[in-house]
Parts: sequence; structure tokens; C-alpha cells
Amino acid sequence: MSWNKVQLDLGNEKINAFLKNDESQLCLENVIEVGETVKVDKKEFKVLSSSIDYRDNLLIINLANASKPKEKKSDGKSTKG
Repeated sequence: MSWNKVQLDLGNEKINAFLKNDESQLCLENVIEVGETVKVDKKEFKVLSSSIDYRDNLLIINLANASKPKEKKSDGKSTKG
């Protein structure tokens, strides 16, 4: 599971954050109030829920419109010999 470094856009301020590769979670320093949506690198995501990891003071935001992993499509050919 990999994470990408992104910027959270708060209008006149940008905050560094990490977005899970499948776009299901956003992780950042606990310095903002979470609304109904967040804007990450000019893309808007709907917020499902959020929680705080008190050990490291990190805010974990679960995103609603996460990308689904691409499934390998069958070519219709049998693999049996």
C-alpha cells in the first residue's frame, strides 16, 4: 500500500498531506477542522469520516469517492493446455 505526497487546498493556505494510492484515505497533521469535502491537488473529495491518531497527532480522513482498483479483464481465451 503506497501513499502519495499531496497538498490540501484550504483557499488561501495549502497544507502538505499524504493520500493513499487508491484515494481512500488522507493523512495529515491535526491542524484543520474537517468539513463535508476536502480539496486535494485541485480535485474535490467527499468526506466519509475522520479520526485522530493521538500517538502522532495525525488526522485521518476517509474519502467517499475513492478510485476502485482496476480489475484485469479476461480476453476470453482458455488457459488450459
